[in-house]
Amino acid sequence: MQPVAFAVVGVRNFAATHLKNIRRLAAEGGAQLAAVVIADQERNQAEMEALQAEGVTIFPSFAALLEGGSDSVDIITLPVTIPSHFSLALQAMEAGYNVVLEKPPVPTIEQMDRLREVERTTGKFCAVGFQFIHARSIRRLKEVLLSGKLGRIKDMACKGYWPRDVNYYSRNAWAGRSVLDGQLVLDGPMHNALAHFLNNMLFLSGPDMQNSAELKTVRAELYRSRSFITSDDTTCFQGATTTGVNICFYVTHSPSEQVDPYLEIRGTEGTAIWTFKEKVTIKTNAGEEMTFDNEGVDPWLEVMRTAARVHTGELPQLYCTLDNTRSFVVAINGAYQSARQIVNIPDEYLIHHGEGGSARVEVKDINGLMDKAFAARSLLSDVGVPWAVASKPFDVTDFTSFDPFAPLP
Repeated sequence: MQPVAFAVVGVRNFAATHLKNIRRLAAEGGAQLAAVVIADQERNQAEMEALQAEGVTIFPSFAALLEGGSDSVDIITLPVTIPSHFSLALQAMEAGYNVVLEKPPVPTIEQMDRLREVERTTGKFCAVGFQFIHARSIRRLKEVLLSGKLGRIKDMACKGYWPRDVNYYSRNAWAGRSVLDGQLVLDGPMHNALAHFLNNMLFLSGPDMQNSAELKTVRAELYRSRSFITSDDTTCFQGATTTGVNICFYVTHSPSEQVDPYLEIRGTEGTAIWTFKEKVTIKTNAGEEMTFDNEGVDPWLEVMRTAARVHTGELPQLYCTLDNTRSFVVAINGAYQSARQIVNIPDEYLIHHGEGGSARVEVKDINGLMDKAFAARSLLSDVGVPWAVASKPFDVTDFTSFDPFAPLP
């Protein structure tokens, strides 16, 4: 059987990770890096020459790849800008290619549902690069939850506080933007840097090993501590699934110190904890304890491996799909519909550190405030934060249309 032939759009930023993992898979004999799109060939001359020396075909544009790659490329990977996800994935499938689309899938539920329709009509697949859905730790944890060992799941809560500086927000045109050139981006911590960990909870709450939970209501608060961005940088989220699981999420790019993602799951018969190092600890009310980890498996590599195995028919279905990440898009859109606005945190509650590209903002006591809301499974406005603005729950039952520009009630 011929190795599955991949093409990557781009060579910089996260495209470099795609290239690395496809090469790793190729070294095992399961893939071939067949083509790369390099639009700015002058700037990336060294990378282009190195790829050509490997026998990789270089295309000057995405359109050229679609037109010229049909005989040599099986799967196109899209580590591209958030506002281009929808258009490029749609074009690739309609041109006859399978796709690996980097997370977050698309900014709006209309775009998501259109891609799902195109996937069905073309017979091509669109895998989504939420790598932790491919992680052994998450998949084994879901098996435990589905076994009933923890009883009925009451709630899941995750917190993650990752500081970001000016360099992070100036790395490209869309970073920290809600809209760019008329296209929605919604580039906050919940929708980008820490998006995996909201999606993990939706997946873990789902009814089986393939599907994620469906949401019934969403309540969220979106805050901004930086004057030079238009998106949120500090967010709290509360969602109720149709099966009664309370999902809570607390993220900020303006912490006093970094706290890596930490997930707690509470059931009627026990608890589970998942940490960013992929260590899982489970304790039941009956006194049983379990611990496990990722077993040395790299989930970033598994994204590519799974796509290749589905392409060849070795696996019947993808792990992370448009269908099972639809709830993530509903959660994001519902959060904006609930919050209705991104609230500026007053200057008196901010501390500024550094200068130039390393300058960053800290929200005073945000770690403690988020921890308090996390412990209570509440939002910041519920626990007496003076600058917080309360929001109302938004019903996302049968949610199919997102209008962030609708006037405030």
